[in-house]
Amino acid sequence: MVPNPTFTRKYRSWRRRLIRVSSWGCGTIIVLLLVLVGTLFLILNPIPGGYPIITNPIEPPAPAHYAAFDLDGFESPYLGHTGSWDGKGGAMFGGSKRSDLDKEVAMGLRWTFMPVHWRAMEPDGSVNPSQQVPDAWRELDGFVIEAQRRKLNILMQVVIGGNAGGPPDWAGRREPGKSAPADMAAAAAFAGKLAARYAPRGVLATDRGWAARFGVRAWELDNEPESYRTCWKDQAGDYAEFATLATEQIKSADGKAMILLPAVAGGGNANSWVQAALGANPTDGSPTYRHRGRAFSIGPIAGGVSFHTYEGLETAFSRTDRTIENDFGDLRDLFEKSESRVSRLTYVRKREYWHTEGNFDFIGLFSAPRRAAWQIQFFTRAFAAGIRKVCVMDPSAPEQAAVKAYVATLPWPFPMRPADAEVKVLHGAAAFRHLDGKDPDAGQVWVIWAIAGTGEAKVELPVIRGNLILINVDGAKSDVSASGGHVAINLQGDAKMAPPILVVDRQSSQ
Repeated sequence: MVPNPTFTRKYRSWRRRLIRVSSWGCGTIIVLLLVLVGTLFLILNPIPGGYPIITNPIEPPAPAHYAAFDLDGFESPYLGHTGSWDGKGGAMFGGSKRSDLDKEVAMGLRWTFMPVHWRAMEPDGSVNPSQQVPDAWRELDGFVIEAQRRKLNILMQVVIGGNAGGPPDWAGRREPGKSAPADMAAAAAFAGKLAARYAPRGVLATDRGWAARFGVRAWELDNEPESYRTCWKDQAGDYAEFATLATEQIKSADGKAMILLPAVAGGGNANSWVQAALGANPTDGSPTYRHRGRAFSIGPIAGGVSFHTYEGLETAFSRTDRTIENDFGDLRDLFEKSESRVSRLTYVRKREYWHTEGNFDFIGLFSAPRRAAWQIQFFTRAFAAGIRKVCVMDPSAPEQAAVKAYVATLPWPFPMRPADAEVKVLHGAAAFRHLDGKDPDAGQVWVIWAIAGTGEAKVELPVIRGNLILINVDGAKSDVSASGGHVAINLQGDAKMAPPILVVDRQSSQ
């Protein structure tokens, strides 16, 4: 039968119209959802009403503490976490990570981040990249090469669930829709292959002729395994098993490797899951885990404790103040309470707490200037609590300027101490002080800001030198003179997040 041309034209026109209307409809729904989320976020007023002071902070490390890792820049406490990822070395939709790495270098960072998805790297079965390098592994090679060119250490995250969607089909699953693979040994072997290839003196470093002081030596195992998308919900024991076996494989390839666990989300919702992952209870897991009857714990194997914090979102959705101090305190309590609960799993108290993901609100509804102010406040409070490394995630241009100024001024921010009692506050303000050394004449840097919602503030600081440098959030510098060993600083107020000032009292500021 010959098609009717008129009918065909009308059908095609109708189909195009339907597609256009559908596209507009989907786009409208997405926009409405974003507006709804944004409205709820603003209505809930997610600005924490206060920030607790940690009364028993972890003592700061000595600069030489990280020398044992034998990598240039490993000691830097600032972690870059910029852009998007495809799970095999590139950005989403096939883009390059080079521009993201360049942003991190421009801020003065020495660390970057790369999640590696097992499903993306071994989609059809276990591979041996030492014999034949698949395309996915070549892409990941390219990222590591670009990081090495920029002298950026890499925090590499081995991802089974989350954005990776679970283990590859050929590895099976202990439970449908969850992360624990049926072939747990294959998952651990995958982590070992990554370490063998990318560790200092590994396959790639040897092929490229790199000096021994570059390679991946920090590893995070999975991403928010307690809750994010495909996850290890009700599989805390299985996760501990994976972490234990993967750590053995990574350490076999590189005995100096730092293993970071458990990469959980903040807000307090992960606490019961973390407790189960620490508890070494043979019933805290999948049916397969329970049937085997062998208990695992993440406590003895964790070289460091990693976690994520979004202070704005957590405060909004928990209906109470949630800050990095709260998230850190929760995890620290859980790890310290389990240190000797089971005699055969006794472990040394954890000192390395790393904040490896997070910014204020993720969706960026907080204005860029306020986010820049928050980033400096966040750094300062986190370091004062004893957190060893803090993330810089997807910063806007004002945030990048703030981070660059802070890192340049405080490349080694330890110790950072609350100092409200050491200053004369003429109107509501927060004050922290970093000392360059123990000598009475050593340099110091004050970090001060007005308390949100209280208007402008004024602070009188004790100082050593007559001439000081003030550094604003945007990196702009100005000189100020002290009188009689004190200097008075006026601070700009803000209803939500007041901009801090760094007051540099060093010999070089004379």
